[in-house]
Amino acid sequence: MEASPRDIADPVGGQRWVFRRTGADTNGELLEADFYVTPGGFVREHVHPTQEETFTGVSGTFVLDVDGQTRTIRPGDHVVIPPRTRHGFRAASEDAHLLVQVRPALRLDDYFRTFLGLSRDHRIRMPVKGLPGPLLEVALLLDRFAPEIAAPRVPLWLQRPMWRVLARGARLFGRKPSYPEYGAP
Repeated sequence: MEASPRDIADPVGGQRWVFRRTGADTNGELLEADFYVTPGGFVREHVHPTQEETFTGVSGTFVLDVDGQTRTIRPGDHVVIPPRTRHGFRAASEDAHLLVQVRPALRLDDYFRTFLGLSRDHRIRMPVKGLPGPLLEVALLLDRFAPEIAAPRVPLWLQRPMWRVLARGARLFGRKPSYPEYGAP
């Protein structure tokens, strides 16, 4: 089997992730990556149900929204986001480079490979505002990676069964829940 890619870029979302260490490298304990964002790049608000995420500024200025508060990260600054905390960022105003650490790693690197690949290939869209889509593709993704990522503002006890039912419907319509073409089996 071919090794999963360690460098994933999505020009549509203005992101590039370069994995230094993944869960496979650290017995599931740590995901560590260089995260590069270009002007206009963004990440919709989301939560990690069981993971703590730490951002460390390397270059540029990065503005992060954490649980409704704006946090600016400059070189040398650290921001730690506890599990189940809403966070994301609006369109970046400049190039930025951050070191990101996530504990435990779970399969978050596979989520990034899949999500960025789907976005890059225009198979999924996550606008800054508005509904992501297509809905069945989003449901497959959020159901498969439920331990790693969840929608904000909707209780987990409600969204987990909702994504599961929609993902089941997606499979009935012939959609596949895995994407080996992105190195995420």
